[in-house]
Amino acid sequence: MSGNKGHLQPKATFLQQQTAAFQLAVACCTWPLDMPLIEQTADAQTDWFEFLAMVKRHRIPGLAHRALKHVSGIPEEVRQALSSKAHTSILGNLRCIALLSQLDTQFKSRGIPYAVLKGIPLSQQLYGEPSLRQTRDIDLLVAPHDFEAAENILLQAGLRRKEPEGELTPQLRRLWFDLRHHFSYVYPQHGITLELHWRLFDNSAIDPGPCVFQELDRVEVSRGISLPVLRREYLLSHLIVHGASHAWCRLKWLSDVAALLTDYSANDRKHLLQQARDQGVEPAFRQAIAVCESLELLPFYDLPPAPASVRWLISVALHGLLEEEPDRGYFQARHLMLSRFTLSPRRSYRLQELRVQLFSVDDWEMFPLPRWLTFTYPLLRAPLWLIRRSLYALRG
Repeated sequence: MSGNKGHLQPKATFLQQQTAAFQLAVACCTWPLDMPLIEQTADAQTDWFEFLAMVKRHRIPGLAHRALKHVSGIPEEVRQALSSKAHTSILGNLRCIALLSQLDTQFKSRGIPYAVLKGIPLSQQLYGEPSLRQTRDIDLLVAPHDFEAAENILLQAGLRRKEPEGELTPQLRRLWFDLRHHFSYVYPQHGITLELHWRLFDNSAIDPGPCVFQELDRVEVSRGISLPVLRREYLLSHLIVHGASHAWCRLKWLSDVAALLTDYSANDRKHLLQQARDQGVEPAFRQAIAVCESLELLPFYDLPPAPASVRWLISVALHGLLEEEPDRGYFQARHLMLSRFTLSPRRSYRLQELRVQLFSVDDWEMFPLPRWLTFTYPLLRAPLWLIRRSLYALRG
């Protein structure tokens, strides 16, 4: 037996167990670029159609194009597909920058503090280029007392609110502000979606509140155009909770966190863990770090052993990364929703999360009730969900 032990192969890592297409997609997300790894992984690629599907699934066309544009041996049709998607992303981002510049002028003139979340400024911050991250919409954060004035600026600029649609009763508006964190608008001229946030997260128990506006950084996204963004202290927690709320089902979000953390030294990491504890998001922080480590996007962090609840969170995220789409099958309906209860150890967070998940916006709009009957919404949650799913199936 001792002779056989010498021939045992080391156990494959999580990343090594995945397809060549997935491994190349992950390699494209390294920062700084690991060109030897990218070239080696590209050489081993056999199914380029699967790789392009991975790029689309994980929303990383800009990152993939940047990583592979100087690599030899890439099929021409793949190179053209990535170039086309990157070009489309650049054009879309230019339209977003133009709209953001217009809105920035209006917010300044009205004296309304605001911050741009993620999107184009984050791409500039992390990668030094405003168009590497795929940007599907614009996210703006304002203080709750400035929300009405900020919304008026959007409407005057030609945006139209799409969620929630129509006029809101005072009761429904209170429910939105209590259990959700943004309204959505569309800019018909270019089809741009904009989300106006009154806080960072649905769950108010971990929201930092108005202190985020005390010191905002500014990022130049184009010549003469700089936009306000969150300080890194709040930026990291926002990226972590946002990704964790979706079980890290996109490589795009993990790439953001890994790129942001490359600037931190080993000594800083203990401070980051304590910062996450203070903000009430230590489980979400540990989950993000562990998943990045599993994908080899970050070096080993040497954190204290994680409790069982965090290990389960990590397994949920790794599973979600491999789903065809996170909103299909049982994953979204079960594991994702359950995982959101464990992102913070605070009792207030879990109670608020129960309220957030039991009260559905779709239920409110489909079956409006007088204020004195709103307590029955949790009881109606399951039957109304079944009705919506049945109607969706009949239509599709």
